[in-house]
Amino acid sequence: MCQVCFGVDVGGTTVKLGLVTQDGELLEKQEFVSAHDVGEMFDNIAAHMKEVMGHFSDYQCVGAGVGVPGPVVEERLVHGCANLGWGDVDVAGELGRRTGLPVKVANDANLAAMGEMWQGAGRGCRDLVLLTVGTGVGGGLITGGRMITGATGGGGEVGHIPTSFHPDWQCGCGKYGCLEATASASGIIRAARQFSPFKEQERVTAKDVFDAAKDGDQNALRVVTEAGHALGHCAAILTCVLNPEIILIGGGVSAAGRMLMEPVEETFRLEAFGPSSHIPFARAQLGNDAGILGGAAMFFCE
Repeated sequence: MCQVCFGVDVGGTTVKLGLVTQDGELLEKQEFVSAHDVGEMFDNIAAHMKEVMGHFSDYQCVGAGVGVPGPVVEERLVHGCANLGWGDVDVAGELGRRTGLPVKVANDANLAAMGEMWQGAGRGCRDLVLLTVGTGVGGGLITGGRMITGATGGGGEVGHIPTSFHPDWQCGCGKYGCLEATASASGIIRAARQFSPFKEQERVTAKDVFDAAKDGDQNALRVVTEAGHALGHCAAILTCVLNPEIILIGGGVSAAGRMLMEPVEETFRLEAFGPSSHIPFARAQLGNDAGILGGAAMFFCE
């Protein structure tokens, strides 16, 4: 009997859920709106899992790997998810009681890194760094095929590495000068709003800034280049500790392509410790499926 596993990516807006085979094939995927109430959230996830398994009754389900946007301890407990309005929640217990399945839980960015290692741009690697650059900056750190989570679940929070780029800019975490304050979509927009035409526009997106840079706007290009330098600087710091085989860049901001990646790699090559300075960069491949596949990897890549 073919074994399958659920991967569940719980976000503040939607939940993405998929059934994955032990070979990494995504058999079915569903997406639905996140509930505000904790109990309702897990009721909905369990109901969708039951519906999906009804389509694959000949398969043996071995469990569910769940990603949440917060620090996770002991592969089950989350101590606060601001985007979900959660305090302390026993995620594995809540979903396990409703489904009767073994449940493992991890931070969503760490799970995305596991997915990329198993079935994405990091396939064949056992040591990698994933930087996810979107509204914020997240990270997943894999060493020896295992996620680095740390003593209290805060491992991989690379967006909060202090930098010197904008030391007076406050990050959403409350600290000042975090990587996220400069290199995220929010940081790029904030920097661009210092200049025309962006400071006169009512609404600005990171794509607007990238498009202007491609069209030759020197201020926009300077903003994007600065974000790339900040990412490259922090990547160099990480490799001094981890010495990975590859560094992956994912998230919506990575769509800027070479315009962003060239300053990332330029700064990294200058600042990285010698044995790590040759490490290749690549764009993540799995997109929104990375967390789902990472959830299944928690069971199939042990």
